[in-house]
Amino acid sequence: MSDTEGPDKKESRSREFMREKIVKPPLTKGQIAARAAVFLLAAAAFGAVSALSFTAVRMWSEGRWGGDSQKESAAIEFNRDDPDVQPEESGSMQASGGAEETVPVDEAVKAYMETYEFTSEDLKSMYDSVRAVEQQVDHGIVTVHSGKQQTDLFGNPIETSGYCAGAVIARTSSAYIILTRASAVSQADSICVEFFDGTEVPASVLQNDGVTGMAVIQADAEAVDPELRGEIHVIPLGNSYSVKTGDFIIGAGAPAGIVHSFEFGAVTYVARNVPVTDGVTRILFTDLSSSEEAGTFIMNLNGEIIGWTDNSLKKESSIASESVMSISDYKGILEKMTNGVEPAYFGIKGQEVSEAMQAEGIPRGVYIADAVSGGSAYESGLQNGDIIVRFDGRDVATLKELSTQIFSVKPGDTAVITVMRKGRDGYTSLEYQVTAGGRQI
Repeated sequence: MSDTEGPDKKESRSREFMREKIVKPPLTKGQIAARAAVFLLAAAAFGAVSALSFTAVRMWSEGRWGGDSQKESAAIEFNRDDPDVQPEESGSMQASGGAEETVPVDEAVKAYMETYEFTSEDLKSMYDSVRAVEQQVDHGIVTVHSGKQQTDLFGNPIETSGYCAGAVIARTSSAYIILTRASAVSQADSICVEFFDGTEVPASVLQNDGVTGMAVIQADAEAVDPELRGEIHVIPLGNSYSVKTGDFIIGAGAPAGIVHSFEFGAVTYVARNVPVTDGVTRILFTDLSSSEEAGTFIMNLNGEIIGWTDNSLKKESSIASESVMSISDYKGILEKMTNGVEPAYFGIKGQEVSEAMQAEGIPRGVYIADAVSGGSAYESGLQNGDIIVRFDGRDVATLKELSTQIFSVKPGDTAVITVMRKGRDGYTSLEYQVTAGGRQI
């Protein structure tokens, strides 16, 4: 058999060669530091890109699905007004010289108007300005539809429906908060809200107030189209303490009995320190026509809610003007209601004991003109004619102090109320344990 590999091949198998492994030299300290710096810079760059990407996606998603900067758990708060702080008024005019020379405003206005030529363009400009406010406010007015299941005389199921105007007064990440009439929603089996463009979304009651007849409901914001969310206007609450007789006002909601109707008028009178159940308020009177049942909100020229019509506040039926419940004294209660908290109810209509009354021997405090039947105060034994002098150990001398103490109590809490009651031998101090009720219907 021939040798096919040849002698050279055999020799190559038996020959040994040197094997070498090339190893990189170890890194110096400088090279290690340089590489670490590059790594950290790369990490920082990637982190920045990730953060920007996340922010962009979050902003896009919030715009797409209506995210809100306000956290769901954050409580809604309204600015409180001070009745003792009035807005600055131009009560005098300064001369150009150094000395201050005062000129009565009415005389200055009269002198100016005598020489000013009022034209149709001035009238048009004025109405255009009011109309601009009206159009903005209208995007915050909604129609509240309610339905109730009933049966007819033959036992057949029927559904009765009603509607009322509502005003969007706040917004959370998931809901629009709406103020409306309690009569429209308190006994309803179903509620929906119709926005200005006709979009309807489901709604539910947060709280209702059996004292004022108002309610706060929430409408599902996630069911609203993203484009519409940007157009819905949240109507701010104004300062009704600053309202004066003669001020021009706007009636929004349903003053004509039809939602999205408007009316213009003026404030004809302001009644201050009017006693109401568990507090004190201001009542505004106006010459504009309104529909109380359909819901009429009163706005100032800044487009802010300063109250709503409530003719139950009239003490005399002969009063021709519409009466308006002012917003400033109600903001504390309204704030609780918008956050789903029921305000406390004692059922006390009081009157402050004046200095003249004190001179006749009546103790200083709050005179109970009416302990409302069924209220906590009435059920606990307080009577008409009692004078409240202390509430949970704190002296009470004014209706404002009493309402502040009532506001601090929650339904179910027990307060110690000290009264002075008149008997044969004069006034006697009595203490009552009064468990607070709630204002909800």
